[in-house]
Amino acid sequence: MILQHAMLHILDTNTGSLIASQGEMPLDNAGVQAYIEKLVTKVLSGDVKSGTLTSQDTLATALANADFAEMTAGFATQLFDIIAASEAVPAGDLLSFLATTDDGPIFGMMKLNFAPRYAHAVEYIDDQMVNNLVLNQTVLPASSQTVDEAIIVNKTTLQYHLLEKKYVIDGHRVAYFSEKLLALTPQTSIKENLQTIKRTVKAIAEKFDDVPEHEVLAMTQTAIYDSLSAGQIDTTQIAEQVFPDNLTAQTQYQEKLAAKAVAQVIPVDNTPKYEKKYRAQKFKLDSGIEISIPMAVYQDRSKVEFINHADGSTSLVIKDIAQIANQFSV
Repeated sequence: MILQHAMLHILDTNTGSLIASQGEMPLDNAGVQAYIEKLVTKVLSGDVKSGTLTSQDTLATALANADFAEMTAGFATQLFDIIAASEAVPAGDLLSFLATTDDGPIFGMMKLNFAPRYAHAVEYIDDQMVNNLVLNQTVLPASSQTVDEAIIVNKTTLQYHLLEKKYVIDGHRVAYFSEKLLALTPQTSIKENLQTIKRTVKAIAEKFDDVPEHEVLAMTQTAIYDSLSAGQIDTTQIAEQVFPDNLTAQTQYQEKLAAKAVAQVIPVDNTPKYEKKYRAQKFKLDSGIEISIPMAVYQDRSKVEFINHADGSTSLVIKDIAQIANQFSV
């Protein structure tokens, strides 16, 4: 990624100050290029919502404006007015930039929330040098952190990736970055779709009460993990694996998902993120024992087996153990 333009506007709602930069940021300042590039990588690997701008969208119209400084200052003013009335939204800086990448030219806009951090300061007290601690309330996030609100737009295709959180504004919990600032309706994120799938599976399983909940959720996770190898989440595959002998349950599950606008096949761009998340089955027993089982081992009955007893209790049997290593560390 090669930066071409960047501007930083200060939205300090703690003091009621909007300080819009009048000039562009010097791109040869130490670390600027690397910092922004790492933030972009973190955003794109996060739980993004996707979509494509139309020519009527506010952001598409703004991107056609040749005056980069005027455009970014306009968004900073709008954003400050939106968040100033809410104590829930943290103060921060608005970073906007234009860059070229292997996929074409991009525009990015990120809200970098302030975080309090301590730093040292040298002071003189009664002619004595004293090293003191000073609290800085306006430190920006490290490049290793994911920002809360951001949008990255491919200027050629107008496809975008959006990252945001909901906050309470005027008594309502809203995704202010997309709804109020950009006036966009992005696609549902992978995380939100997975939450809907999980809730739907649980509701159907409770209705038919054929299999214990922990087994139903484990089968759901297995089905999701299996379908990720094709770069997608297949809701039909989940139905067939979780309710293999119950066509009625499969049908009701699909109907509920359709009513909630969840597609039968959900494309997943950053599959490594979700493969890592779902590659191990995790259980917490009522005894307080917590166990994590790699997916390949969980699916092998010669290694792990859950046994349901007539009295309603369950035994977890771990088999064929050749060696045990204690993970105690200091």
